Amino acid sequence: MSVDGVAPDSPSDYQHTVSSQTSIGDFAIRLKLIRETFGFSQRELAKRAGVTNSSISMIELGQVSPSIQSLERILSAIPISLSVFFGFQLDSRVRVVREAKQVDGFLRAGDQLSARCIEVAANSSTVPAMLECDASGVILSGDAQLKSILAVEPLGVGDTFYVPTRQLHQFINSGQTPLKLFICSLFTHSC
Repeated sequence: MSVDGVAPDSPSDYQHTVSSQTSIGDFAIRLKLIRETFGFSQRELAKRAGVTNSSISMIELGQVSPSIQSLERILSAIPISLSVFFGFQLDSRVRVVREAKQVDGFLRAGDQLSARCIEVAANSSTVPAMLECDASGVILSGDAQLKSILAVEPLGVGDTFYVPTRQLHQFINSGQTPLKLFICSLFTHSC
C-alpha cells in the first residue's frame, strides 16, 4: 500500500530503500526529531515536501517505512541529506553542568565544561595550578607569560593557549596593565 508517494517496504523493495536493516521505528524517531528540531509542524513539512499530512504522520507513528525516493523528497523540504538523517546519534550524549565546580584552583573530574574569565593585576601572577581536564583559552587584554615546568611562553592579546591535563602552570602578568584571559576546560571522555 502506498500513501501519497510514501511506499512501505516490501521484501522485493529492499534494494530501493535506504537500508533493509533500518527499523520502521528508527525512521519514525529520526523524522520526528529532525522535524521538531527545525521547528516544522507535520502539516508544514508535508506541504513543503508535496505530500499529505497523513504521510508524515504515518511515518512518525511507525506505520509505514518510506522508500529512499520518498525520504529524499521529504528531507529535501527541510533541507537535510540522507547521510545526516542516518548519521546522528539517537541517544543523547549531551551533558549540562549548571555551576562550575572548583576546589583550590582545580577543576573536578565530573565537570564537562568550566569557563571563566581571570584578571591578573600588573606585576602579579596566578597561583601555580594543575587542572584535572584539558583547558584552552585566549588572552583578552594585557601581556602574559604562560609558565610551565619546561617553558615560559609570551602571550599577547588574541593569542590562544592550551594546557594539558595535570600540567603545572601559572599565568604571569608581564605588562603594566591588568591581564585578562578567558580559560575553558574541555570535555574529556574519562570524566
